[in-house]
Amino acid sequence: MLIKNGKFFVQPDAGGRDFKVLFKNLAAAGAGRPVDENGFPKGPWTADLLAEAISLIDANRAGIELRTVQLWFQDNDKGISPENIRWLARIFGCDDPKATSAWQAELSASQRQLVAKRRERQKSLVSSASEASNLEEIAVDVGDGIVIDADDDLPDDTQPKRRFSLARTSEAIFGGGSFLDLPVSVFAGAAVLGFMSVFLGVHSITYAENNGPLKQVGFFWAPNWTLLFMV
Repeated sequence: MLIKNGKFFVQPDAGGRDFKVLFKNLAAAGAGRPVDENGFPKGPWTADLLAEAISLIDANRAGIELRTVQLWFQDNDKGISPENIRWLARIFGCDDPKATSAWQAELSASQRQLVAKRRERQKSLVSSASEASNLEEIAVDVGDGIVIDADDDLPDDTQPKRRFSLARTSEAIFGGGSFLDLPVSVFAGAAVLGFMSVFLGVHSITYAENNGPLKQVGFFWAPNWTLLFMV
């Protein structure tokens, strides 16, 4: 057990731990906290106590937000900035220049370790998402909830038959060509239906019910082929 400037000092060991692990161990041990008459630290660090201690450093005119210190205690990917490494090193170094320098190097190395682990975790997530996407592209939906692999070599009599799907057919017709194919087809279909209604005599019909006002019905007066069609 070492005491520097009336505070409990823990020697950096260059153990290669990331910042989260290193910080939690030091906070629990009370590194940099004042000692009692028996030389033991006065309890572990809390977010409030540590934020207050950092803010009381004379060179730290801006202080530090309590929320920033709280993030160090939490299980997340948040690290520590170089400026705050400087202040935290002074706390753990017990205001001793040599010890502070050693802890500054130790904390900087632990922050780099945390960043490296975070990047590896992100790469793993991206790789897993990419593999899942590739599997979805290989899988073929054959209807009725049956999914087979495109590489499966099944006999013809055991191959599940794909049912007709209007969605797949429409996508095959209009998905690969010009973007005008669909509106041109809609207008052409409407024109054909209009000619058919004239040919069948249902394009416009006028009638009066119980000597009331004349009403016009038929294809030309249907709102789904006039107003909605224009919209």
